[in-house]
Amino acid sequence: MKRTLLAGVAAGAAAGLAMAAVEMIYGWASSAHTAWDAPMGIWAYIGGLNHFGRPVDHIGPIVLGIGGHMLNAILVGIVFVELLRLLRKPPGVLVLGAAYGAGLWALQRYVFLPINTPADRLFTTGLISPQWVWWIAHLALGATIGLTYLLLERRWPATALQRAQPMHELPAEKAA
Repeated sequence: MKRTLLAGVAAGAAAGLAMAAVEMIYGWASSAHTAWDAPMGIWAYIGGLNHFGRPVDHIGPIVLGIGGHMLNAILVGIVFVELLRLLRKPPGVLVLGAAYGAGLWALQRYVFLPINTPADRLFTTGLISPQWVWWIAHLALGATIGLTYLLLERRWPATALQRAQPMHELPAEKAA
Protein backbone atom coordinates (compact mmCIF):
# COMPACT_ATOMS: atom_id res chain seq x y z
CA MET A 1 0.00 0.00 0.00
CA LYS A 2 2.80 2.42 0.90
CA ARG A 3 4.56 1.69 -2.37
CA THR A 4 1.36 2.24 -4.37
CA LEU A 5 0.80 5.55 -2.64
CA LEU A 6 4.38 6.71 -3.19
CA ALA A 7 4.35 5.63 -6.84
CA GLY A 8 1.00 7.30 -7.38
CA VAL A 9 2.12 10.55 -5.80
CA ALA A 10 5.34 10.60 -7.85
CA ALA A 11 3.54 9.66 -11.09
CA GLY A 12 0.76 12.17 -10.48
CA ALA A 13 3.13 15.01 -9.63
CA ALA A 14 5.25 14.35 -12.75
CA ALA A 15 2.11 14.09 -14.87
CA GLY A 16 0.68 17.30 -13.43
CA LEU A 17 3.87 19.12 -14.39
CA ALA A 18 3.78 17.64 -17.91
CA MET A 19 0.18 18.67 -18.43
CA ALA A 20 0.79 22.15 -17.04
CA ALA A 21 3.78 22.50 -19.35
CA VAL A 22 1.62 21.80 -22.42
CA GLU A 23 -1.05 24.29 -21.38
CA MET A 24 1.39 26.97 -20.25
CA ILE A 25 3.62 26.69 -23.32
CA TYR A 26 0.54 27.09 -25.51
CA GLY A 27 -0.49 30.18 -23.53
CA TRP A 28 3.01 31.62 -23.74
CA ALA A 29 3.25 31.01 -27.50
CA SER A 30 -0.24 32.35 -28.22
CA SER A 31 -0.75 36.04 -28.95
CA ALA A 32 -4.26 35.85 -27.45
CA HIS A 33 -3.39 34.11 -24.17
CA THR A 34 -0.84 34.09 -21.35
CA ALA A 35 1.08 31.24 -19.77
CA TRP A 36 -0.98 31.80 -16.62
CA ASP A 37 -4.44 31.41 -18.20
CA ALA A 38 -4.77 27.68 -17.41
CA PRO A 39 -4.03 27.93 -13.66
CA MET A 40 -6.20 31.05 -13.40
CA GLY A 41 -8.98 29.24 -15.26
CA ILE A 42 -8.89 26.33 -12.84
CA TRP A 43 -9.58 28.62 -9.90
CA ALA A 44 -12.03 30.77 -11.90
CA TYR A 45 -14.14 27.66 -12.47
CA ILE A 46 -14.47 27.34 -8.70
CA GLY A 47 -14.52 31.01 -7.68
CA GLY A 48 -16.11 32.63 -10.74
CA LEU A 49 -14.88 34.48 -13.80
CA ASN A 50 -13.96 37.52 -11.70
CA HIS A 51 -10.88 35.43 -10.76
CA PHE A 52 -9.73 35.41 -14.39
CA GLY A 53 -8.00 38.27 -16.15
CA ARG A 54 -4.61 39.96 -16.23
CA PRO A 55 -2.15 37.68 -14.38
CA VAL A 56 -0.64 40.54 -12.38
CA ASP A 57 -4.09 41.17 -10.85
CA HIS A 58 -4.78 37.50 -10.07
CA ILE A 59 -1.76 36.02 -8.26
CA GLY A 60 -4.00 34.28 -5.68
CA PRO A 61 -6.12 32.45 -8.28
CA ILE A 62 -2.95 31.41 -10.12
CA VAL A 63 -1.42 29.89 -6.97
CA LEU A 64 -4.71 28.25 -5.95
CA GLY A 65 -5.23 26.94 -9.49
CA ILE A 66 -1.76 25.39 -9.56
CA GLY A 67 -2.36 23.82 -6.15
CA GLY A 68 -5.73 22.42 -7.19
CA HIS A 69 -4.31 21.11 -10.45
CA MET A 70 -1.41 19.36 -8.73
CA LEU A 71 -3.67 17.81 -6.07
CA ASN A 72 -5.98 16.48 -8.81
CA ALA A 73 -3.01 15.14 -10.78
CA ILE A 74 -1.66 13.35 -7.71
CA LEU A 75 -5.08 11.86 -6.98
CA VAL A 76 -5.50 10.52 -10.53
CA GLY A 77 -1.90 9.23 -10.38
CA ILE A 78 -2.66 7.23 -7.24
CA VAL A 79 -5.84 5.83 -8.82
CA PHE A 80 -3.96 4.81 -12.00
CA VAL A 81 -1.19 3.05 -10.07
CA GLU A 82 -3.75 1.20 -7.98
CA LEU A 83 -5.62 0.14 -11.12
CA LEU A 84 -2.37 -1.20 -12.59
CA ARG A 85 -1.67 -3.14 -9.40
CA LEU A 86 -5.16 -4.66 -9.54
CA LEU A 87 -4.59 -5.64 -13.19
CA ARG A 88 -1.26 -7.25 -12.21
CA LYS A 89 1.01 -4.94 -14.23
CA PRO A 90 -0.51 -5.28 -17.71
CA PRO A 91 1.56 -4.71 -20.86
CA GLY A 92 1.28 -1.43 -22.76
CA VAL A 93 1.36 0.82 -19.71
CA LEU A 94 2.21 3.92 -21.78
CA VAL A 95 -0.75 3.33 -24.08
CA LEU A 96 -2.99 2.62 -21.10
CA GLY A 97 -1.75 5.82 -19.48
CA ALA A 98 -2.48 7.90 -22.58
CA ALA A 99 -5.95 6.33 -22.84
CA TYR A 100 -6.48 7.04 -19.13
CA GLY A 101 -5.57 10.70 -19.71
CA ALA A 102 -7.94 10.97 -22.68
CA GLY A 103 -10.68 9.30 -20.66
CA LEU A 104 -10.12 11.73 -17.80
CA TRP A 105 -10.46 14.66 -20.20
CA ALA A 106 -13.69 13.30 -21.71
CA LEU A 107 -15.12 12.65 -18.24
CA GLN A 108 -14.10 16.09 -16.99
CA ARG A 109 -15.20 18.03 -20.09
CA TYR A 110 -18.51 16.33 -20.75
CA VAL A 111 -19.62 15.19 -17.27
CA PHE A 112 -18.07 17.16 -14.40
CA LEU A 113 -17.40 20.64 -15.78
CA PRO A 114 -20.96 21.22 -17.10
CA ILE A 115 -22.32 20.58 -13.59
CA ASN A 116 -21.20 24.04 -12.42
CA THR A 117 -21.28 26.00 -15.69
CA PRO A 118 -23.35 25.79 -18.88
CA ALA A 119 -21.38 24.16 -21.72
CA ASP A 120 -21.27 27.37 -23.81
CA ARG A 121 -19.56 29.28 -20.96
CA LEU A 122 -16.96 26.67 -19.99
CA PHE A 123 -13.35 27.80 -20.01
CA THR A 124 -12.61 24.76 -22.17
CA THR A 125 -14.40 26.35 -25.13
CA GLY A 126 -11.46 28.61 -26.05
CA LEU A 127 -11.14 31.13 -23.23
CA ILE A 128 -7.88 29.46 -22.18
CA SER A 129 -6.91 27.22 -25.07
CA PRO A 130 -8.60 25.35 -27.93
CA GLN A 131 -9.90 21.81 -27.53
CA TRP A 132 -6.90 20.21 -29.27
CA VAL A 133 -4.56 21.66 -26.62
CA TRP A 134 -6.68 20.18 -23.83
CA TRP A 135 -6.59 16.77 -25.53
CA ILE A 136 -2.81 16.90 -25.96
CA ALA A 137 -2.35 18.08 -22.36
CA HIS A 138 -4.41 15.18 -21.05
CA LEU A 139 -2.63 12.67 -23.28
CA ALA A 140 0.64 14.03 -21.83
CA LEU A 141 -0.80 13.66 -18.33
CA GLY A 142 -1.72 10.02 -18.83
CA ALA A 143 1.43 9.04 -20.72
CA THR A 144 3.60 10.66 -18.04
CA ILE A 145 1.76 8.77 -15.30
CA GLY A 146 2.45 5.53 -17.20
CA LEU A 147 6.08 6.40 -17.89
CA THR A 148 6.79 7.39 -14.29
CA TYR A 149 5.15 4.19 -13.08
CA LEU A 150 7.33 2.12 -15.43
CA LEU A 151 10.50 3.89 -14.32
CA LEU A 152 9.68 3.42 -10.64
CA GLU A 153 8.76 -0.24 -11.10
CA ARG A 154 12.13 -0.90 -12.72
CA ARG A 155 14.05 0.99 -10.05
CA TRP A 156 12.37 -0.41 -6.94
CA PRO A 157 13.31 -4.09 -7.37
CA ALA A 158 16.98 -3.06 -7.78
CA THR A 159 16.97 -0.88 -4.66
CA ALA A 160 15.13 -3.56 -2.66
CA LEU A 161 17.76 -6.10 -3.70
CA GLN A 162 20.59 -3.78 -2.64
CA ARG A 163 18.99 -3.23 0.77
CA ALA A 164 18.52 -6.96 1.22
CA GLN A 165 22.20 -7.81 0.63
CA PRO A 166 24.34 -8.03 3.76
CA MET A 167 27.35 -5.68 3.83
CA HIS A 168 29.88 -8.52 3.43
CA GLU A 169 28.30 -9.45 0.05
CA LEU A 170 28.67 -5.97 -1.44
CA PRO A 171 31.69 -5.16 -3.58
CA ALA A 172 34.65 -3.87 -1.57
CA GLU A 173 34.45 -0.26 -2.83
CA LYS A 174 30.80 0.03 -1.81
CA ALA A 175 31.31 -1.54 1.61
CA ALA A 176 33.95 1.01 2.60
